[in-house]
Amino acid sequence: MSTNSAIAAKSRRAFTLIELIVVLTILVGLAGILIPTVTNMVGRTNRSTTAANISEISGAIQRFEAIYVEYPDNFDSLMSNLATGVTLNTLNPGLTAVIEDLVLDADTLAALNNAGIVNVGQHAVDDTTFVLPTLTPLLATSTIKGLTAAHQQAIGIETTGVAGKYAAFGLGTLSEMTGKLMADAPVHFPRDRATNPDTVYSRFIAIFQITDGTDALTRARFTGVIAPDGQPLSDQLGGYFNISANE
Repeated sequence: MSTNSAIAAKSRRAFTLIELIVVLTILVGLAGILIPTVTNMVGRTNRSTTAANISEISGAIQRFEAIYVEYPDNFDSLMSNLATGVTLNTLNPGLTAVIEDLVLDADTLAALNNAGIVNVGQHAVDDTTFVLPTLTPLLATSTIKGLTAAHQQAIGIETTGVAGKYAAFGLGTLSEMTGKLMADAPVHFPRDRATNPDTVYSRFIAIFQITDGTDALTRARFTGVIAPDGQPLSDQLGGYFNISANE
């Protein structure tokens, strides 16, 4: 091959500046299309998985109660110390905004105990999702978490919320449902790095009514499940369809 032919062959194998600009323009355009699509896909997966888990847990708690005539014991406390009322540091900020301290007395403790809820898993203050808590009996002086009056209204279980009416517990691995009605306690699918289960407590939250607003119930009543960010099923479904509508 002559020297001129070799140079021509090398020239044909290289991109010209104009070709490089065209390729980069195409890649930038594709990125502009694909990045929002991938982001929306993560959002849809988060919402649909969360909605499915809320429905699954709600059904499992109701089936457990139908089979055993009581609710499953050994829910997770959202406190790191039931006696002094220290809250877990790792709760999702969305959840901490809609729960508040609730101090049990003899009557509200009896309502929980009569429903089968006697012990809770107590975590160390900085424990995240996969750390096993220590089973601790609930006492008449225990401080637990309950829904704020405003959030009771926001999720549609009350038209006028009442403080101290609903207790909130996490559904963790120690729950009596594990191995009976569920293989393991579900974990909330993270939306971003900030809500990774290794950073944030990501178990779902079961809600129980313990008073009628004035007097303690004889037996606590299961009301529903919310996500670890405090949102109920309706918000998860609404978020899913909102993302789909804006694609």
